[in-house]
Amino acid sequence: MFKARVLLTLLLASSFALAACGGRDDDSKPTPDATADVTTTPDATIDGTTNTDVTTPNDLTSTDTTPDQTGATEDTTALCSDNIDNDSNGFTDCDDFGCRGLSVCPVEESNQFCSDGLDNDADGFVDCDDSQCQTLRVCTRESTNAACSDNTDNDGDQLVDCDDDQCDIEGIVVCDNGVAANPMPTDIIAAAIAECTDGVDNDTNNFTDCRDFACSLNTEITVCLDLPREGGNVLCADGIDNDLDGTIDCADNGCGAEGTVICAAGQPVTLTPTERAAAANAVCGDGVDNDTNTYIDCNDFGCSQNPDVNVCVGENNDTLCSDGLDNDTNGHIDCEDFGCSKNPYVTVCDLENTAAECGDGIDNDGNGYADCGDFSCDKTAACE
Repeated sequence: MFKARVLLTLLLASSFALAACGGRDDDSKPTPDATADVTTTPDATIDGTTNTDVTTPNDLTSTDTTPDQTGATEDTTALCSDNIDNDSNGFTDCDDFGCRGLSVCPVEESNQFCSDGLDNDADGFVDCDDSQCQTLRVCTRESTNAACSDNTDNDGDQLVDCDDDQCDIEGIVVCDNGVAANPMPTDIIAAAIAECTDGVDNDTNNFTDCRDFACSLNTEITVCLDLPREGGNVLCADGIDNDLDGTIDCADNGCGAEGTVICAAGQPVTLTPTERAAAANAVCGDGVDNDTNTYIDCNDFGCSQNPDVNVCVGENNDTLCSDGLDNDTNGHIDCEDFGCSKNPYVTVCDLENTAAECGDGIDNDGNGYADCGDFSCDKTAACE
């Protein structure tokens, strides 16, 4: 019995000794507890400098200056203002979703911040001109000619009709004389469409016609929804502002997509169809993210939706988008596939996006979803 007690005492002493050394021997991997202690110690993760007060794993010696950040989270005031991508996810400080809502990273995504007249997130866009504000109450409820002439405070900001700044935007013409007529005149919509297609920045917010959310998201004006996206080797060399955003051909950001090879140094170049296809296939098969949008080759719509590209098996033309087959094996067939429904070169998948189509009980675009069940109907008056 005495020998057994001695043996037990020795075993316990050995266990305590190992624990004092970090719970592992020289040949073992760090235990979960040891790893967690290193990656969650503030001093070890904030500034990327040597920390001699923290027990370090084998891959971080006292001479290392860039510790392994795997497992770290970028979600504190300190980590979100140190100009370091602490969690190595490609986004630094306020560009990281983990930092959103912190005092050092004010965002423009609340009714308060989207109506204060300030560019809270310093991205160059103020209030409802910011994409983060698009769907909020203050930017949608009082943003049509009907809403601006119904004698109602639709967005709850204590301002009614023409007194609301949202009724002084492009495409809202019912307030041009300062006081809205009620009921709304029947010719107002025609006047609104004219204003959103006149090539003028009518509300002086630096966005013209369909490039302005006031036009492109106005449920009364469908002209912007029906326009093709400026992109691809054909539309980017036709001399036309196809999407009415104020920029033509290679001056349009849409013409900088992967697979669009018709633009060089901001100007269209002359290529035969054969030369164009060869150049597009080369770009879409080089393993490089040429347009730096984080999508490479066939994972980029610029390639997969490009009719000049045949190195990407996809649904990107009228034939492939109407054959009843899942040609790119992504689980979506024909017009259910964004490669078809959002492709400017596909004509067999016209979107269901008018108030009439979104309330007729019919799946007008053949994508398996009718009326308000179809995402393209979300912003129509029938589905609000």
